[in-house]
Amino acid sequence: MEIALSDLKVNVGKYVDLAEQQDVIVTKYGKPIAKIIPFDKEPWYSKNIPDEITSVEQLFGTLPSEVSLDEVKERRLSK
Repeated sequence: MEIALSDLKVNVGKYVDLAEQQDVIVTKYGKPIAKIIPFDKEPWYSKNIPDEITSVEQLFGTLPSEVSLDEVKERRLSK
C-alpha cells in the first residue's frame, strides 16, 4: 500500500497497525521515500541456517556460468 507523507503524519496509528499485516510505502511528492514493514521478532541471522553444509554448497556461485561442474571434475581428475 502506498500513502502520502502528509497522510502518515495525520494517521500514524492507523498505518502502524496496517504495517503489522502488510508493507506500507510512504511517498513524498509521489516518489517513494520510506517503507514501514512488520517487526520480526526472530533475528535475521538465525533464519534458514542449515544443520550441515557440504563442500559443493560452499562452492555454489563461485564458478563462472560458462563452466560446467563436469568440466571442472574432468580437469581436476586429469591432473
